[in-house]
Amino acid sequence: MTPSPPAPLPPGVGRKPLVLPVSPLPLGEGPGVSATIENTVKFLLQYLQHHIHHSSPMYLPPFYLKLLGAALLIFAAKLWFIHHFGGPVPFWDEWTFARGVFLPWMNAHLTVSDLLAAHNEHRPVFTRLLNLGLFILNKQWDPFLGMIVNAALSTLTAIFLLVVTRNRLGKNVEDLLLFCVLLLWILPYGWENLVWSFQIGWYIMVLFSLLAAWGLLLHKHFTWPWWLGATCGFLAFFNIASGMAMLLVIIVVKLYLITIDAGQRLSHLPTLLISTGMVSLCSLFIAPTPPGGLEGNIGTFFFALGSNLAWPWVTHPLFSLLLYLPLFALGMKIIWLRRKPSSAELWILAVGGWVILQAVILAYARSTTMVYLQGAGPNSRYMDALALGLLMNLLAFHFIAQNWYGLPPVSKRHLNTYASLWGGIFISGLFYLMFTNPLGGLPAIQDQAWRRVDQLNYSREFLQTGDVNIFKDKLFKHVPFYFPEELASLLNETQVRSILPHSLAKPAILSEVNSPLPENPPFVRNGLEPTFEKYQNEEILGSYSKNGHGTVGRFLSTPIHLPQGFLEIPVSGYLGETGLSLFLVVSGTDKPIEIVPPVVPGKYWVSCYVPTPAQPFQLLAIDNRTDRWFAFAMPRGIGTLSYWTSVVFQHGQFLLFSGILLLWFIFVPNWFRKLTTEV
Repeated sequence: MTPSPPAPLPPGVGRKPLVLPVSPLPLGEGPGVSATIENTVKFLLQYLQHHIHHSSPMYLPPFYLKLLGAALLIFAAKLWFIHHFGGPVPFWDEWTFARGVFLPWMNAHLTVSDLLAAHNEHRPVFTRLLNLGLFILNKQWDPFLGMIVNAALSTLTAIFLLVVTRNRLGKNVEDLLLFCVLLLWILPYGWENLVWSFQIGWYIMVLFSLLAAWGLLLHKHFTWPWWLGATCGFLAFFNIASGMAMLLVIIVVKLYLITIDAGQRLSHLPTLLISTGMVSLCSLFIAPTPPGGLEGNIGTFFFALGSNLAWPWVTHPLFSLLLYLPLFALGMKIIWLRRKPSSAELWILAVGGWVILQAVILAYARSTTMVYLQGAGPNSRYMDALALGLLMNLLAFHFIAQNWYGLPPVSKRHLNTYASLWGGIFISGLFYLMFTNPLGGLPAIQDQAWRRVDQLNYSREFLQTGDVNIFKDKLFKHVPFYFPEELASLLNETQVRSILPHSLAKPAILSEVNSPLPENPPFVRNGLEPTFEKYQNEEILGSYSKNGHGTVGRFLSTPIHLPQGFLEIPVSGYLGETGLSLFLVVSGTDKPIEIVPPVVPGKYWVSCYVPTPAQPFQLLAIDNRTDRWFAFAMPRGIGTLSYWTSVVFQHGQFLLFSGILLLWFIFVPNWFRKLTTEV
C-alpha cells in the first residue's frame, strides 16, 4: 500500500518531487524531542507551583532568564521565517562572491584589494570575509548557512541592546523594553536582510555601531571597552557606506560636552580625537555614490527623509514630525539647559541621532529611486536600522518625565496622554506596515516565496539544458541574477558547479564497475514505475525495468570521492523492505554502511544523509524481490555546516516553544501573585 504523504519539505527543495528532511544518523541517546518537551513542561509546572507558594512576594525573576527567553524566541521566529521563505539559490549580489572571492581563493590568488573592492558605494569587507569563512569551513556554498548567521547576529544585537539599555535605565523599564524589543525583532518587516545572506553587512554595521556608542560614550577613555568601541566604530564602515555615522554622532556629542563641561574638557578630548581620526581614515575609502541619489532634487530628498523617519508609517512622511518629537524635545531641552547628559541619556540620544543620520544618508543616496517615487517608502533591507529610532523615541518619554526636565503638573498629565497616543500610533503603524506595505509587509513576503521557487526551477533547468534564454524575459527578481549572460557564464564554469549548494547539484550518472554490462541489468536509467516522477528531473537508477518488478540483481558503482562532510542520497520506491538494500562500500573496510530510510518512500523521494567516508567508496544496490523495486538518485555532497543547518531548522519549533514557555513562567507567577495580593 502506498504510504501517506510525508512531512513538509525542507528548505531549498522544489515542489516536485517531494523530499523529506530525514536522517538515519542518531543525534544522541535519550528521549526524543516530544519526550524532552513533555519533561520540560513537567519541570516548569513544578517550578510554577513552588514559585507561587514558597517565593517571597517581592521576588523578581532574574534578568538573564528573560534574556534567554527573548533570545530563544527571536532566533526561533527568524528560523521559522527562513525555513518558509528562504531559498537555496544565491540571489543577485551574492553571485559576486563567486567571481570576486570564491574563485580567487580556490585558485590561490585572492588579494586584499579583492576584499576591499567597492560594491556600489559600499566596501563590504566583512560580508566577503564571513561568507568566505563559511565557504571554507563548509566546503560548499550555502545561502541558508548565511541566513542562519544573519538570524544569530540579529538576535545578538537585540540582546546587547537590551542589556546596555536596561543597565542604564534600571529595572523600572525592564519589562517595557523587553516587550518592545521582542515586537521589533520578531516582526519580519526587514525580511530582505534575513533571507538574503549578502545583506549580513546591515546586521554587522548595526551591531558595530551600537558597540561604538557603548564603548566610546559610556566608558572612560583608554579602557578596553573604549578601545573596542573605537575599533568597532571604524570597522562599521567596511560593511555599509553609512557605517561611520555613529562616529559622526559621537563627535557632535563630544563637541557639546567640551563646550558645556568646563571642568572635564580634557577628559572628552581623547574620544573626540580618535573619532575624528577614524572618520578621516574612513573617508579615504569612500567610493562614488551610484545614480539614484539627491541629484539636486531637494523636494524628493525631504520626501524620502520623511518616509524614513516616519517608520513604520513609511508611506506618510508627515508622521515623522510626530514620532520623533520625544527625542527632539529631549535633545533640545538638554541643550537649552546646557545640561550634561547622564550615561543613559547619552545612550538614547546617540542611538537616536545615529538613526536620524542613517535616514539622512539613505535619503541622499536613494531619494530618486522608484521606491520612493511610487510612495512605497524605503526598501525592506533598510528598516532594521530605522526601527531603532522608534525605540529610542519611546524611551525618551522616560527622561522627559524626570524632575530636571521641569514640566509643571498640568503638562505631565498631557505628557501621559501624548505618550499613550504616540504608542497607539506606533503599534497601529506596525500592523499597517506588515499588512499593506508592498516592500516590508505581507504582500512582498508572499511574492518572495514564489520568487524562490522560480529561481530554483530556472537554475535547475539551466544546469540541465545550458540554455541562457531560460533566464531571459522573466518576472523581476524571479531570476537569480540581474545579468543573465554573466549568470550563465558562472554556472558553466566547472569550479563554480563544484561548490554550488547541494540543491543545485547535478551529479553524473554512476557507472557500473562490471564491464561489459549484463544483457538485462537489474538497475537501469530512470527505472521507475510510469506514474512516478524522477528526482528533480535528473537521471536516476532504479530496479523497475521492462520486466516490471521482476528484475533482480545488484549494482556496484565505480569508486566515488566527495569532499563535503555528509552525503545526501535521495531514494524512492520500497527501499527499507526485506530484500531491498543500499550500501556504501568503503575502500579499506570490511563492513559496508547500510542506507535505511526511516520510512518506506513509496512514490515520494526521501533524502537520506550519512557522513561521507574519508576513503573512496562505492554504492552497492541490491534487489532480491520480484514484487518490489526501488530507485536512487546520484549521491551528492552536503557540507557539514549545511547538514547541521537542516537539523537546526527541524528543531526550530522546539526553540520557539522553549522561549515562549520560559517567558510565560517568568511573568505569569508575578502577575498571579500581584492579583492574589490585591484580592
